[in-house]
Amino acid sequence: MTTLRRWAARLGRSHDRVRHWGADPDFPEHVGELPPRGRHGGGIGEQYFDEAALDAWLASRPDLAPPERIDPSAAVIDPGERITLGRFAGLIGKARGTVNQHRDRPGFPQPAADGLYRAGDLLDYWNTRPGRKGKATKDSRGGA
Repeated sequence: MTTLRRWAARLGRSHDRVRHWGADPDFPEHVGELPPRGRHGGGIGEQYFDEAALDAWLASRPDLAPPERIDPSAAVIDPGERITLGRFAGLIGKARGTVNQHRDRPGFPQPAADGLYRAGDLLDYWNTRPGRKGKATKDSRGGA
């Protein structure tokens, strides 16, 4: 048994994204509910699900597969080499715009004064970026 929050963390996905999947008519039903954890006991508790059922449902939905990760040993570049985003995109087989759209997202490496990026930093970011669609915000709580 697991909650959607824990299952999302195991998948490397956001809790909001996984909750959105619950709108699918084939999404597994929850099997129970944890007691409320509010300060005064109010509100509803978090639902829990059969983890095997969630995994089976996800396996039946290839369109929701997490983004592929690049094996650092497969990259034919020294991690310390400084490169442009366009060169990095070519190395990982993506369009330049696909990589460029991540520049303003939290955790994206900053370029050096000459505008070049360290290849290892880009690869680390690419392999750990959130696997969800939509623009990431700098502060998900509504701040700037």
